[in-house]
Amino acid sequence: MFRRSLVWSLVCTGMIGCSEAPHVETTVDGGTATLEATVAAVQPELTAVPERDDSQTNTAARAKEVFATIVRAAESSDADAWTKAEGQLHALGLAAIPALSDRLGDANPVARELAAMFLAQLGPDAAPAAEGLLRLLDDQSTFARVNAAAALSTFEGHAERVTPVLVALLADEDTNVRITAATSLRNVSPSGRDVLRALSHSLTDTDSRVRAAAAVTLGELGTLATSSLASLRRLDADEDEQVRSAASRAIKQIDPTTRSAPVTIPASATE
Repeated sequence: MFRRSLVWSLVCTGMIGCSEAPHVETTVDGGTATLEATVAAVQPELTAVPERDDSQTNTAARAKEVFATIVRAAESSDADAWTKAEGQLHALGLAAIPALSDRLGDANPVARELAAMFLAQLGPDAAPAAEGLLRLLDDQSTFARVNAAAALSTFEGHAERVTPVLVALLADEDTNVRITAATSLRNVSPSGRDVLRALSHSLTDTDSRVRAAAAVTLGELGTLATSSLASLRRLDADEDEQVRSAASRAIKQIDPTTRSAPVTIPASATE
């Protein structure tokens, strides 16, 4: 399925690791919207208007057009169109921020979700979109909330507002949302008891990717996550190697005095 949560952006930036193209769920209240990009015409004879930068104007129009294509591809499950347009949007880079910001207040939830997702991919450089992203923290769409929170977690000064949203999303029914929430909490350095309790609970999640993400986040908190050591040690017997590895690293980060279990060498190997 196409994913409207930030998991795909984390994949693209190498934070989780995956290479397949996303597939977006297409249920949209009220049917499929037609999202044609429009560019206002400027009359050349209006000499009072300051000279405009045609390249900048064209880039802005291009960003709107490409994002509109992405939304349509998501709604129609058109993987080929998505892949092509997604590459074009990434090529535009920071120039796409105004177009994405404009869609944060869109009536179409898919547009809001995806605009927040692509802004999150840009990290701190997307800070100019903070106002619109903050409004999405109360959005009815879970995907819009988690993507907005993930983006805001990379900006300065928003940890207090974002942290409780991410903690609540750790219990969401959608696995991708839980992974995104657990991963994004690394950016805000949370240390409250409720946060640590929620992350420790995520170590027992039914999905190994969530368990691994929670373990990595706890490890990056260092000694602040000392209360989670017992839960992390229980992952020594986890069925997933990636989870075991993440837990082992986290334990060493939290308690540097921890030593690896000694390796037993069979007597025959020394003969």
